[in-house]
Amino acid sequence: MKRAIFIGDRDKTDLLFYTAKILAESGLRVLIVDATALGSYEFSYPALDVPGQPQEYDGFEVWIPARGEQAFAHADYDFVLYDTDDPFRISELPEAEQRFLVMGCEQTSVRRSVRLLESFFTERPLAELSAFHKVWMEGAREPGEAYINEQFEAFPIDWKETLVYYPDERDLAIKIGNQYANSLKLKGLSPEMKKAVQGIATVLLENDERETRKLWKKAERSK
Repeated sequence: MKRAIFIGDRDKTDLLFYTAKILAESGLRVLIVDATALGSYEFSYPALDVPGQPQEYDGFEVWIPARGEQAFAHADYDFVLYDTDDPFRISELPEAEQRFLVMGCEQTSVRRSVRLLESFFTERPLAELSAFHKVWMEGAREPGEAYINEQFEAFPIDWKETLVYYPDERDLAIKIGNQYANSLKLKGLSPEMKKAVQGIATVLLENDERETRKLWKKAERSK
């Protein structure tokens, strides 16, 4: 089983849904674990009212652990994707092969990201580098990526590829439609969202970008 942690204050439900669907199209069993402070996934998809149990959604499963329950997944999944924006729950998460910091360039997002990373490294050896990919969910001239990177210099991070996409009305419209449907629609998403999801999936699958694009096209056609 491989694990990936997505840390950040932004709503990542659609990002992880699309990523999970791509992974599932490759024949893998995938689970998303909601370790967010407010349970972001509870109303993000049409789930059965079965508290504390993994729920199937378009080829993968979503699990919202009950309050006080450790956010550890069972071992019968090929991939487990953990989503958290809660500095008090990060210590509950297991070690992961891949880590993503998902953030915006607003000062509030940068400062919250610093707080989340402080929690992440609290019980980890500071002498050991941890690899992270950055996912920018918006862009602006100010304060600039160089300034933002300086805010994370205190952490032992080995920064990998940065993925960027910008808010788009097309993505929002499809996101809302998917929340009321029993399956995920990918066709019509913006090129930026498409590129970001494919980039994440390529990292997780450790495959060629061309193979990921094939999986994306397959997922677009699936009903």
